[in-house]
Formats: sequence, C-alpha cells, structure tokens
Amino acid sequence: MKQSVFWIALFLITGLFSCKEGDEIILTETPISFPSDFPRIEYSNEETPFTKDRILLGRHLFYDNDLSEDHRISCGSCHAQVHGFADHNTPKSFGIHGRLGKRNAPAIVNVAWMKNFMWDGGIRNLDVMSIAPLTDSNEMGLTLKEVVRWVSQKEKYRQLFKNAYGSDSIDEYRILVSLSQFMLQLISDNSKYDRVRRGKASFNSDEKAGYELFKVNCSSCHQEPLFTHHQFERNGVVQNQEDPGRYRITQLEEDRGKFKVPTLRNIELTYPYMHDGSILTLKDVIHGYNNVDRKLNPNVPYFRLDSIETNQIIAFLKTLTDYTFISKYEFAEIP
Repeated sequence: MKQSVFWIALFLITGLFSCKEGDEIILTETPISFPSDFPRIEYSNEETPFTKDRILLGRHLFYDNDLSEDHRISCGSCHAQVHGFADHNTPKSFGIHGRLGKRNAPAIVNVAWMKNFMWDGGIRNLDVMSIAPLTDSNEMGLTLKEVVRWVSQKEKYRQLFKNAYGSDSIDEYRILVSLSQFMLQLISDNSKYDRVRRGKASFNSDEKAGYELFKVNCSSCHQEPLFTHHQFERNGVVQNQEDPGRYRITQLEEDRGKFKVPTLRNIELTYPYMHDGSILTLKDVIHGYNNVDRKLNPNVPYFRLDSIETNQIIAFLKTLTDYTFISKYEFAEIP
C-alpha cells in the first residue's frame, strides 16, 4: 500500500490540491451494482478496489459509537437509514456532549456520482470526506490517531481488517477507504420514479402533472436522474447572512451565500430542508420559491404555483422515495 497516496489525499481537505476537471475516471473492479441508466460514476481509487469484505468493514465502522470522543456518536447517528441517510428530522445534528452542528446533515446517497462534498464543497475526495465529521469538535471529536487506537482495541476488527486487506494492520487509510466503500453502495435507484422511467410502473394523474411542473420549474438545478447538477447556487429562499457558504472555500464574492444543490431523492424523508434546516415542509419550500425577492436574487428561479399545482409537484416528489433503499438489510446497522 502506498501511504503517500493517503497523505496527499489529506491535503485535499484544506484545498491545497484538487482534482482536475475532465480527468478520466477508471474503475477497476467492483462488487457494487451501479445502475446502467445512471451517468458514469465520478469516484475512483484504483489502488484499493471495492470488495465485499471492505464494504462489510466499512459498515461496522459506520455504526460504531466508539469512533467518537464520548463513545455515543457514530456516522449512523446523524445519517439514519430510515430517513434516507439524513438525520432524524432535526435542523442541525447533535454531536458529542450534546454539541450542536453548524449545518443540516446532508443525506448520504449516490455519493459515487459526486465531485465534491459538504454544503460548501470543501472536500473533493470521498476517501478523506470522513475526516471532517470524525475530527470536528462539535461532531465526533477525535484525532485520526485516536480513531485508529479505538478501532485497534476491538477484537472483532482484527479479523475484519485481515479479511478486507490481507493483514490485521489497522491504519487511517484503511479506515477511511472502508468507510467510503460502505457509503458508495448506498445507491437509491428503485423509487416509483425509477420504475416509471424503466417502464415498470405509471404515474397517477397528480404525479404526472407534478412531473411536468417539475421539469419546467426545477429541473435546471435538480437534473434527472440524480436530481442535482452538483453545482452551487444561491436559492433566494434562505437569507442567512452568517454562513458564507461556498465563499468560505473560494473567497470569491460571487460565491457568498451559495450552497451545493442537494439531491431530491428521498426528499419526503429528509426534512427539514436547506443547508440550515430552516424549512420544515415541502409545501413551505415551494411557498418560498413562490415568494423569492427578485430584486435581491434576479438569477434565482421562482415559481408561480397555485395550491393545486403545489400539491401536484409534491405528489411527484414523493415518487422519489425509495423504500428499498431505506429498508435494505445490507445498509443497516449490524445487530
């Protein structure tokens, strides 16, 4: 294993290095079934191919409370399967010692197609993304050395690491990549919308009308089939001047107040909405877009939907709920 790759990746979290746009992505081996009617995935790590044992190891790590300073918070604490791997419908997550996070916890879903992570895009490599919550003083509060120490103290991990990597040696790289491999299998592609798209189901009249409204009003940012274009936008609905958003990363004034456009998959389950969790219901989200201040936000799309159309577009959005995704045993915490 080339440890230098790991340390170079660490610098990505501070923005010292970044992936080049247009780099060719080559996938060498995978037990994960990526949908053939989705775009090509963005993730690549040729040095450490996907294996079932690495995914299983990542699953154990994802739900392990001992990866936090007070031994009460796991990745799964703030990314619950029943809520589409978003938090338990709280605006901001509670971390160690009851400390409150700074932003709403985004859903972990279809990450293989993501070019960047976090609401401001501050991380551009999935294999280092877990460093942020693991080491954040409000979230899990450990150093990477402490993470390794706690994992190394558990007997079960010796065999899991040996199965996954051929030896029971435990280090930061193997922990982080195993977490990535578990998250990469969290693919949502079996909602009613997907079945309709594949000719296996049909929309009812409200869903069909809502889909047409969606295409006119929402699809420029929430592009099918992933329902995001992975860019950063100022939505004009949330006026939170305290959080600079993308500006924190780029230091460009034009990026102030911009945040990553989230996927709408399983949106029925992932409320409250927006980067700060300030909007509770889908109806309120649509009301917000109906009332965007065009003087302050001339480039933000805004709606002119009446109550019937609002209900129709919500009916369509509910077809994006993937009940297979939220109930699949392989994604769940191991008893």
